[in-house]
Amino acid sequence: MRLSKISMIFDSNIFIYSALDHPKFGEKSTKLISKVESREIEGYIPTIVLNETLHRLMIAETIKERKAKNVRDALFILKNDRETIPRLEVCWSEINKILDMDFIILKEKPNTFLNSIEISKRYSLLARDAYIASFAEDYSIENIATFDKDFERVDFLKVWKL
Repeated sequence: MRLSKISMIFDSNIFIYSALDHPKFGEKSTKLISKVESREIEGYIPTIVLNETLHRLMIAETIKERKAKNVRDALFILKNDRETIPRLEVCWSEINKILDMDFIILKEKPNTFLNSIEISKRYSLLARDAYIASFAEDYSIENIATFDKDFERVDFLKVWKL
């Protein structure tokens, strides 16, 4: 008898820490992502996670390459220097890697956003976190890969300790 795979929704911090080789969380994130590639885990990514991952990687690359001092400076450069975004490389490469992996991309259902409002209020979550939790609820996914402890308040999600 074959056991069913674990279904797991992924938060953006997993992809960001892996891409940036974060000193504390990078290796753990990369190992977890590889479990989706080896099909040990069935991995799901809401579209909002792809958006947030790309956004944060654009900022990180701008800080690194353009020597912006902080997020505010990086955002100023990204918004005002029209040559910066097309010249970015790492963020595009990383997002394409994710899209080429065996993750299932989750699209918003008709009530995903409205449900996220209730989830935000019920569990005292910021809007993006509530939106991710709403995707999990909509698709009946009980496990989440994240380093964000706020998800521990959500009783229908099991936060994987990485």
